[in-house]
Amino acid sequence: MKVCRCGPGINLASAFYFLFSIMTKDYEGDPLEQFADEAHRIRDAIGPYILDVEHVGSTSIPGLAAKPIIDIQVVVADFSQLAQCIPAMQQLGYRYKGLYGIVGREYFKRPLYHVHMVQKGNGEYTRKKLFLQYLRDHPDVLDEYAKLKKQNSILAYNADKTDFIMGVLRKAGWDVDGRKSDYLEH
Repeated sequence: MKVCRCGPGINLASAFYFLFSIMTKDYEGDPLEQFADEAHRIRDAIGPYILDVEHVGSTSIPGLAAKPIIDIQVVVADFSQLAQCIPAMQQLGYRYKGLYGIVGREYFKRPLYHVHMVQKGNGEYTRKKLFLQYLRDHPDVLDEYAKLKKQNSILAYNADKTDFIMGVLRKAGWDVDGRKSDYLEH
């Protein structure tokens, strides 16, 4: 039987363990400061084409275990200026990945940073803001999410994460089909 190798001397089981151990660590450094620095660089590069730069993902919530990745949401009015943004982001060291599996989002990544470019008000934009705000407003739900992130298996975490997020969005009044919620207007 052949063993899948992920690199010199690393088998698939070791790679999953490594990735999971990274995912569940308490974030080292100051992700809020790292976000602020990177947001400044992004605004300098593509500021005329964007409406806002927001810190999203687990590192945007102090104390929540997270991968060593700063997720950044760049908000645009529409994607008509995307052609100008791509080379500017590449000058900052980002690789442009296109939709990368999520309709309504343009994705860029470089070590330690993932940028999700979305149109203001679209489903992806609203979903992220709603989920994070609900976690901030409900410490009990945030604690549940923190426990989920520290499961013993990356496979169990991945299987449960989508259901958890959808459950939180439903609690916040998210109409999955219509992608609406009044929660953010409180």
